[in-house]
Amino acid sequence: MEPERARYDGHSEWYDETFAGFSYEEETAFLREQLGTGSEQVCLDVACGTGLHGRTVADAGYRVVGFDISADQLRFARRRLEVAVRADARQLPLRDDAVTVALGMFFHTDVADFTAVVREVARCLRPGGRFIYVGLHPCFIGPFVRRTNESRDLGLRFMPGYGDAGWADRASGDGSGVGGRVGFHHKTLAGLLGAIADAGLNLREVREIRGGGVVLPRNLAVVALKAA
Repeated sequence: MEPERARYDGHSEWYDETFAGFSYEEETAFLREQLGTGSEQVCLDVACGTGLHGRTVADAGYRVVGFDISADQLRFARRRLEVAVRADARQLPLRDDAVTVALGMFFHTDVADFTAVVREVARCLRPGGRFIYVGLHPCFIGPFVRRTNESRDLGLRFMPGYGDAGWADRASGDGSGVGGRVGFHHKTLAGLLGAIADAGLNLREVREIRGGGVVLPRNLAVVALKAA
């Protein structure tokens, strides 16, 4: 297994300043709904970044343990999470069947092998455990669509390339600036959901989240269960 690159090293201060002030109202509501009450259970925050969503999980009653490969990102995460550990998400330093809940937020475009990550999450989940994931909608965010002016134009510009899975040769057209700094690994909807199925998890819910989108949703949320 080739070492995963810490793509956010050197960009974390910009990232945190840019996204800490974002409104995640719909995403937070989804997390609260799916998390329920934790009663001091441990929740894994996989590829936690700067820990922006840790407060939501902690407020639900969980002890949050975050993992990220970027030491730079973890400088910020340790201010927000109870525990934050440097680790490749494909090789988490946990025993099998360790936890009942794992969370992932907006990282599938940062990794080439999302299936390997989800398989590792599945390994760490107890039977009946949940993986809650929220990420960019593969159909509506990517290098094949321009969304920067959708509020003004009330329209989107689509181009060929949706089916070209892999590291994009141009940044995504969502205007966030992330892809231009750290790269963007595009996956089709089938590729994203197929990674979850290939890991042996069963989809319980799939929800499209507007996430500030005017014309079409920007984000996709899923909940998958490990068979009991």
